[in-house]
Amino acid sequence: MTAMLLLPVLGLPLAAAASAVALVPARALAAVIPTDGLVSFWDFQERSGPFVAKLGSGGYVLQEQSFNTSTQVWSSNNEVRRVQEAPPARPFGELSASIGTWQMLRVPDTYEAAPLLNIHGDNATLTVVGWVKPSQSLDNTSHYDFGHFAGIWSEVISVRTYVMFCPAASRGRDPAVGQVPHLDAEISRTGATMQPSCRWSVSYALGATPINHSSWHMLAMTFDGSAIRAFVNGSLDVRLPDAPHRTPNFTKCNERWQNPAPISTWTNRSPGTWGPGGAPQGTDTTDFTVGGQRGTPCPDGVKCSGMGHPWSGLVGGLAVYDRALDGAELLAMAQQTGMAPLR
Repeated sequence: MTAMLLLPVLGLPLAAAASAVALVPARALAAVIPTDGLVSFWDFQERSGPFVAKLGSGGYVLQEQSFNTSTQVWSSNNEVRRVQEAPPARPFGELSASIGTWQMLRVPDTYEAAPLLNIHGDNATLTVVGWVKPSQSLDNTSHYDFGHFAGIWSEVISVRTYVMFCPAASRGRDPAVGQVPHLDAEISRTGATMQPSCRWSVSYALGATPINHSSWHMLAMTFDGSAIRAFVNGSLDVRLPDAPHRTPNFTKCNERWQNPAPISTWTNRSPGTWGPGGAPQGTDTTDFTVGGQRGTPCPDGVKCSGMGHPWSGLVGGLAVYDRALDGAELLAMAQQTGMAPLR
């Protein structure tokens, strides 16, 4: 008989957790997902209800959220669709979550309720890995300039810790082809906007490979204390450093588009402070979100400033680690999940 794994869900009694999730073959998951330093891994195989972490030290729940652009109100009533499409090797099952433009998933209040996701501090290291197939609407468009895929990040309320943006179309712009979606892995030390030296207190690694809707991708970001790195399908998506320049209409400081991004090149660093800043105490201000950002703090049923940087597409798996996985580990994960190697 195949071994099965069912983790208790934080915040839910075990009986409720059992009814909320599908049983998962533990041996199959553990063969693909390294468990050392794993905070949470979601496989998105639930046919209804929230998505529950199946592996990791934090059995956290991704709750469904949607934003009504007419009423400007958040709600939990609009369920994220499940579709029968998954990463090529079907490593986690047959389903994926189809996140619409005005939908997101979130783990609320990581400061209090999910501290293992609130990765921060001078000695912090991390990895975020996602198996995604972006929506066609994210291809070559200025409307979705930065699509927030996953992380603790909100432009409106100055909470920035770590995030993967995909696409990041205005960065890496090629005059010959216009805006092309790339993976943008970002870390912020202070989380504040309008820093004296730079409009956005953020440091990032920018990949070079176009990310579009025609195929599945395994996207990953790592921070090992010395550099941010962006990976596509298990390979470091190298972008050689260019001359310092300014992204049009975005920043007041010179930036380097590069991957990896060593801390010595960060424009907004302070001496001795390299790791991501901790998310402050609060409810909406510390949410870990997938598919976009919440605006000003706004409980369900209360008007707020809206949704920032919406991302849409299919998500077939998501993992967060409190250590930096190396290239060999990420490549093995990509190969076992059927990802095509970078050319």
